[in-house]
Amino acid sequence: MNEAPEEERIFNDHITVLSSPWMGGRLPGTPGMEYARDYVIYWYKQAGLEPGMVDADTGERSWKQPFRLGAATEFSGQEFVVDGKNGEVVFELGEDFELTSLGSDGRVEGDMVFIGYSIDDGNDGYQSFEEETDLTGKIAVMLRFEPMNEDGDSLWDERRWSRKSTFASKFNAVKKRNPAAVILINPPGANDPRAGTLMKGTSNVIEGVPVFMLTPDAGEKLVAACDPEGRSLLELRKLADAGMTIVPFGGSVAAGGVIEETPSYAENVLGVLPGRGELKDEFVIIGGHLDHLGMGEFGSRRGSGNLHPGADDNASGAAALMMLGESLRKAYEEIPEDQPLRSIMFAAFDAEESGLNGSRFYADNPPHEIDDVALMINFDMIGRVNEGGLSVTGVDTGDGMREWAQPFLDDSGLKIVLAEGMRGGGSDHASFYRKNIPILFAICADFHDDYHTPDDTADKIYRTSGVKTVQLFHELALDAAKRPEKFPFASPDTGDDSAQNPNGPTRSRALRVRLGIRSRQLPDGAGLEVVNVTEGSTADKGGLLEGDVIKKWDKNVLKTRAELVSYLAELKPDDEVQVIVDRDGEQKVVFLKMLAPE
Repeated sequence: MNEAPEEERIFNDHITVLSSPWMGGRLPGTPGMEYARDYVIYWYKQAGLEPGMVDADTGERSWKQPFRLGAATEFSGQEFVVDGKNGEVVFELGEDFELTSLGSDGRVEGDMVFIGYSIDDGNDGYQSFEEETDLTGKIAVMLRFEPMNEDGDSLWDERRWSRKSTFASKFNAVKKRNPAAVILINPPGANDPRAGTLMKGTSNVIEGVPVFMLTPDAGEKLVAACDPEGRSLLELRKLADAGMTIVPFGGSVAAGGVIEETPSYAENVLGVLPGRGELKDEFVIIGGHLDHLGMGEFGSRRGSGNLHPGADDNASGAAALMMLGESLRKAYEEIPEDQPLRSIMFAAFDAEESGLNGSRFYADNPPHEIDDVALMINFDMIGRVNEGGLSVTGVDTGDGMREWAQPFLDDSGLKIVLAEGMRGGGSDHASFYRKNIPILFAICADFHDDYHTPDDTADKIYRTSGVKTVQLFHELALDAAKRPEKFPFASPDTGDDSAQNPNGPTRSRALRVRLGIRSRQLPDGAGLEVVNVTEGSTADKGGLLEGDVIKKWDKNVLKTRAELVSYLAELKPDDEVQVIVDRDGEQKVVFLKMLAPE
């Protein structure tokens, strides 16, 4: 049996280590991600690279570029006690109630007022409040969802719930009445799996007002203790279904808790091969993300609980970075001393899966002038390049790049599929493209079903084609580092891409896909609210719901309808897009497989 060539063994070894259980799926903020960073740093050192970060004040060099990823929310001191007609009722944390980050923390005491579903201007004139309703100093008791029938389904929407059921709509209605706090109760009999669960770590929807969530059973105990007419929670729900107005309760509540946010950080790993001569202050960036999904806590197509190794996505790209660090350093040593060379930055980006966070931070806070970047090369999922070939995006992002790159592509020994426009924008090169930097993006052309599942394992890697891909980009990067002039940036002619290209829109073209939503652009760039979903459309089959707020599209932050149209212009039928939505205060990941227009 013939042994595999040395390059293939190295490619295999890097992927096997990074996708092993020891790395835990490389989720940002976990020990496994720390191990992965240390592994890359070790091989950067072995390759002879230098740390890519330099402290402006001390001159000290570092391999890591930290950036804030978010915040870990910690809850403490939670209590919820009702003083009703039959005495005091103490509720159990986690079993009966939760203090949520829908609102603020703090301690409140006061009388309670039942406000039904907290809906302004509902269907058929439905209204939870009278015009003069003032809840100042009162604690509002609110039902989740919206008026429902005997089966627990919406009276207003045949398929699910209407926009009036969303937290954004309900809390906007109640905050106009100035409550001291809100008690949100999961109503009994609701035909929705969320009706039996409590949440606490969610998106904020109302400032300065504590929000407590109760289970249906806990809500029943509260009503039994406080309703002046002795009705059950189900009876009150049915009255609210029929349009009942405000009901003062005969009891008070003392509740509170503390919410503290501790910033969490991620880190890009940067190694640099210094250039020389008149080009040394210019850069070629070679990048690929190091992170993955951990145990499927975020972005999984199968759900959480199992290791997501991420062998192809993107241990394969990280392997390419480490191999190129060594091969390009050796090439630099063999080039005559008087040959000017650009510096090459090898960037293992963090937190790509949750929204291109690491590359966006790098592009906005580079350890050099961003205008000095001549080319950005990005690898994502190059370990499963089969007979379908290697997809290469970006040959038209620089004037003359297609003609320059074509001979290298022809000599690669690979089937090269040149992707038109910027399809595949949902990876780290997009962060540099928006800075008007020419890019080249490599990914397997035949997108496999193991993507974002526990089945993305090292035994399925195609080592020969992976190494050919690395060798191809060795030649491209080396030649790009030697070219006297940079490629002038050129935006591909793919439709209205003003969202990505600050130079403005280019010629529009007809969309080849149909999403099937009407949307409303939220203020302050907060996303696009879905106001209608067409039955049988891409959005409907993919699971988008009315009231969802689309926050990220293909890992890119989405703020405007123009941006959405720009991204849709890049797609063809059967393309799959990862969409992150805010749904009732929780982030959800939805995968949309695009359908053709009818």
